[in-house]
Amino acid sequence: MSLSPIFGDALLLWMSRAESPGAEESAGLARRAREGDLNAFDRLMQLHERRVFRTATLLLGGAQDADDAVQETFLRLFRNLKSFDAERAFEPWLYRIAVNVCRDLARRRRWRQWVSLDGWLSGGGPEPAAAGGDPRTAEIAAALARLSERERAAVVLREVEGLSAAEAGRVLGISEGTVRAHASRGRARLREWLGKGAR
Repeated sequence: MSLSPIFGDALLLWMSRAESPGAEESAGLARRAREGDLNAFDRLMQLHERRVFRTATLLLGGAQDADDAVQETFLRLFRNLKSFDAERAFEPWLYRIAVNVCRDLARRRRWRQWVSLDGWLSGGGPEPAAAGGDPRTAEIAAALARLSERERAAVVLREVEGLSAAEAGRVLGISEGTVRAHASRGRARLREWLGKGAR
Protein backbone atom coordinates (compact mmCIF):
# COMPACT_ATOMS: atom_id res chain seq x y z
CA MET A 1 0.00 0.00 0.00
CA SER A 2 1.60 3.23 -1.15
CA LEU A 3 2.01 6.24 1.09
CA SER A 4 1.56 8.68 -1.79
CA PRO A 5 -2.17 9.31 -1.17
CA ILE A 6 -1.34 10.29 2.42
CA PHE A 7 1.75 12.36 1.71
CA GLY A 8 0.37 13.95 -1.45
CA ASP A 9 2.39 15.92 -3.98
CA ALA A 10 5.00 17.03 -1.43
CA LEU A 11 6.13 13.43 -1.06
CA LEU A 12 6.35 12.99 -4.80
CA LEU A 13 8.41 16.16 -5.23
CA TRP A 14 10.69 15.65 -2.24
CA MET A 15 11.14 11.89 -2.21
CA SER A 16 10.68 10.95 -5.84
CA ARG A 17 12.75 7.90 -6.56
CA ALA A 18 15.93 8.48 -8.48
CA GLU A 19 16.20 6.22 -11.47
CA SER A 20 17.80 3.07 -10.20
CA PRO A 21 21.04 2.10 -11.90
CA GLY A 22 21.02 -1.33 -13.46
CA ALA A 23 21.97 -4.10 -11.03
CA GLU A 24 24.40 -5.59 -13.54
CA GLU A 25 26.08 -2.23 -14.15
CA SER A 26 26.52 -1.59 -10.42
CA ALA A 27 27.86 -5.09 -9.77
CA GLY A 28 30.26 -4.79 -12.71
CA LEU A 29 31.54 -1.43 -11.50
CA ALA A 30 31.95 -2.83 -7.97
CA ARG A 31 33.98 -5.77 -9.33
CA ARG A 32 36.22 -3.40 -11.31
CA ALA A 33 36.59 -1.06 -8.33
CA ARG A 34 37.50 -4.04 -6.13
CA GLU A 35 40.32 -4.77 -8.58
CA GLY A 36 41.65 -1.21 -8.18
CA ASP A 37 39.85 0.69 -10.96
CA LEU A 38 39.32 4.13 -9.37
CA ASN A 39 37.30 5.37 -12.36
CA ALA A 40 34.84 2.53 -11.76
CA PHE A 41 34.57 3.55 -8.09
CA ASP A 42 33.94 7.18 -9.08
CA ARG A 43 31.18 6.05 -11.46
CA LEU A 44 29.67 3.88 -8.71
CA MET A 45 29.57 6.93 -6.44
CA GLN A 46 27.95 9.07 -9.13
CA LEU A 47 25.25 6.44 -9.71
CA HIS A 48 24.35 5.97 -6.05
CA GLU A 49 25.25 9.20 -4.23
CA ARG A 50 21.83 10.85 -4.60
CA ARG A 51 19.96 7.78 -3.36
CA VAL A 52 22.29 7.33 -0.38
CA PHE A 53 21.88 11.03 0.46
CA ARG A 54 18.08 10.80 0.33
CA THR A 55 18.05 7.68 2.48
CA ALA A 56 20.41 9.26 5.03
CA THR A 57 18.34 12.47 5.11
CA LEU A 58 15.19 10.51 5.88
CA LEU A 59 16.86 8.30 8.48
CA LEU A 60 18.73 11.11 10.25
CA GLY A 61 16.19 13.92 9.80
CA GLY A 62 18.54 16.48 8.30
CA ALA A 63 20.73 17.26 5.32
CA GLN A 64 23.79 18.26 7.38
CA ASP A 65 24.10 14.85 9.02
CA ALA A 66 23.20 13.22 5.70
CA ASP A 67 26.23 14.84 4.03
CA ASP A 68 28.45 13.29 6.70
CA ALA A 69 26.69 9.95 6.25
CA VAL A 70 27.24 9.94 2.48
CA GLN A 71 30.96 10.63 2.89
CA GLU A 72 31.33 7.95 5.54
CA THR A 73 29.26 5.45 3.54
CA PHE A 74 31.46 5.71 0.47
CA LEU A 75 34.62 5.69 2.59
CA ARG A 76 33.48 2.43 4.21
CA LEU A 77 32.44 1.10 0.83
CA PHE A 78 35.92 1.76 -0.56
CA ARG A 79 37.60 0.17 2.47
CA ASN A 80 35.39 -2.93 2.28
CA LEU A 81 35.19 -3.52 -1.47
CA LYS A 82 37.31 -6.64 -1.13
CA SER A 83 34.50 -8.25 0.87
CA PHE A 84 31.85 -7.55 -1.80
CA ASP A 85 30.37 -10.82 -3.06
CA ALA A 86 29.93 -10.33 -6.81
CA GLU A 87 27.30 -13.09 -6.82
CA ARG A 88 24.98 -10.89 -4.75
CA ALA A 89 23.20 -7.65 -5.63
CA PHE A 90 25.23 -4.50 -4.97
CA GLU A 91 22.46 -2.10 -3.83
CA PRO A 92 21.33 -3.99 -0.70
CA TRP A 93 24.98 -4.27 0.34
CA LEU A 94 25.45 -0.50 -0.15
CA TYR A 95 22.24 0.26 1.76
CA ARG A 96 23.41 -1.94 4.62
CA ILE A 97 26.58 0.14 4.88
CA ALA A 98 24.54 3.38 4.70
CA VAL A 99 22.05 2.25 7.37
CA ASN A 100 24.90 1.22 9.69
CA VAL A 101 26.61 4.58 9.15
CA CYS A 102 23.33 6.38 9.95
CA ARG A 103 22.90 4.32 13.13
CA ASP A 104 26.44 5.21 14.21
CA LEU A 105 25.90 8.90 13.49
CA ALA A 106 22.55 8.89 15.34
CA ARG A 107 24.20 7.28 18.39
CA ARG A 108 26.98 9.86 18.37
CA ARG A 109 24.42 12.66 17.98
CA ARG A 110 22.39 11.37 20.93
CA TRP A 111 25.58 11.20 23.00
CA ARG A 112 26.55 14.78 22.02
CA GLN A 113 23.07 15.98 22.98
CA TRP A 114 23.20 14.15 26.28
CA VAL A 115 26.52 15.70 27.30
CA SER A 116 25.55 19.14 25.96
CA LEU A 117 23.83 21.30 28.57
CA ASP A 118 21.90 23.19 25.87
CA GLY A 119 20.75 19.96 24.25
CA TRP A 120 19.82 18.49 27.62
CA LEU A 121 17.85 21.55 28.71
CA SER A 122 15.96 21.83 25.42
CA GLY A 123 15.21 18.14 25.09
CA GLY A 124 17.67 17.75 22.20
CA GLY A 125 16.76 16.57 18.77
CA PRO A 126 17.57 18.23 15.49
CA GLU A 127 14.88 19.91 13.50
CA PRO A 128 13.82 17.69 10.61
CA ALA A 129 15.01 18.97 7.26
CA ALA A 130 12.39 20.72 5.20
CA ALA A 131 13.19 20.65 1.53
CA GLY A 132 12.55 24.04 0.00
CA GLY A 133 10.70 25.30 3.09
CA ASP A 134 7.44 23.61 2.02
CA PRO A 135 5.21 23.24 5.11
CA ARG A 136 3.86 19.85 3.98
CA THR A 137 7.40 18.58 3.46
CA ALA A 138 8.34 19.76 6.94
CA GLU A 139 5.31 17.91 8.30
CA ILE A 140 6.38 14.72 6.49
CA ALA A 141 9.93 15.01 7.80
CA ALA A 142 8.65 15.58 11.34
CA ALA A 143 6.34 12.56 11.09
CA LEU A 144 9.16 10.33 9.83
CA ALA A 145 11.36 11.55 12.69
CA ARG A 146 8.66 10.47 15.20
CA LEU A 147 8.84 6.85 14.04
CA SER A 148 11.13 4.45 15.84
CA GLU A 149 14.51 3.90 14.17
CA ARG A 150 13.43 0.45 12.95
CA GLU A 151 10.07 1.60 11.61
CA ARG A 152 11.64 4.59 9.86
CA ALA A 153 14.32 2.41 8.25
CA ALA A 154 11.75 -0.16 7.08
CA VAL A 155 9.44 2.52 5.62
CA VAL A 156 12.29 4.37 3.88
CA LEU A 157 13.83 1.23 2.37
CA ARG A 158 10.49 -0.25 1.29
CA GLU A 159 8.43 2.80 0.31
CA VAL A 160 11.02 5.33 -0.82
CA GLU A 161 13.89 3.21 -2.09
CA GLY A 162 11.72 0.41 -3.42
CA LEU A 163 13.58 -2.53 -1.89
CA SER A 164 11.75 -5.82 -1.50
CA ALA A 165 11.06 -7.09 2.01
CA ALA A 166 13.83 -9.68 1.50
CA GLU A 167 16.35 -7.04 0.40
CA ALA A 168 15.38 -4.68 3.24
CA GLY A 169 15.70 -7.61 5.66
CA ARG A 170 19.25 -8.27 4.48
CA VAL A 171 20.08 -4.57 4.82
CA LEU A 172 18.67 -4.35 8.35
CA GLY A 173 19.74 -7.83 9.49
CA ILE A 174 16.17 -8.92 10.27
CA SER A 175 13.63 -11.29 8.74
CA GLU A 176 11.24 -10.41 5.91
CA GLY A 177 8.32 -10.76 8.30
CA THR A 178 9.89 -8.32 10.75
CA VAL A 179 10.52 -5.83 7.95
CA ARG A 180 6.88 -6.10 6.90
CA ALA A 181 5.73 -5.64 10.50
CA HIS A 182 7.92 -2.55 11.05
CA ALA A 183 6.88 -1.06 7.70
CA SER A 184 3.20 -1.77 8.38
CA ARG A 185 3.33 -0.13 11.83
CA GLY A 186 5.27 2.80 10.40
CA ARG A 187 2.77 3.29 7.58
CA ALA A 188 -0.15 3.11 10.01
CA ARG A 189 1.40 5.76 12.26
CA LEU A 190 2.20 8.01 9.32
CA ARG A 191 -1.38 7.64 8.04
CA GLU A 192 -2.66 8.58 11.49
CA TRP A 193 -0.35 11.59 11.85
CA LEU A 194 -0.57 12.85 8.28
CA GLY A 195 -4.00 11.69 7.16
CA LYS A 196 -5.80 14.87 8.18
CA GLY A 197 -3.37 17.04 6.23
CA ALA A 198 -3.87 14.99 3.06
CA ARG A 199 -7.56 15.80 2.85
